[in-house]
Amino acid sequence: MTAALQALQDQYDLLTNSLPDLLEACHGDAGKMDAINTQYAASEANYRKCINKIFNDNDPSVQTLVAQMKKDQTALTAAVAHIGEIAKVITAITTAVQTGTSLAAKV
Repeated sequence: MTAALQALQDQYDLLTNSLPDLLEACHGDAGKMDAINTQYAASEANYRKCINKIFNDNDPSVQTLVAQMKKDQTALTAAVAHIGEIAKVITAITTAVQTGTSLAAKV
């Protein structure tokens, strides 16, 4: 598995494993729940789009995006650990998924 696909899978796996807790932390706020579900669906789409596709791991833009994905993943993991601050978590998710979307566009 390429580093690019692994980064997308790591993001999708983290969101999949965290989804029930994230939605519970929204305390029924439909807007926040919709934001999380939208970003979760985008993360899944990014990952699924890239399965069985080939990334050019030597492409500097792919390398840059993979490095950014790793930074975003670290920030996302930290945000999820502080799930009580759900607005910050949603922002971290959105940022990470946007990077993933840019990376998925490289296949």
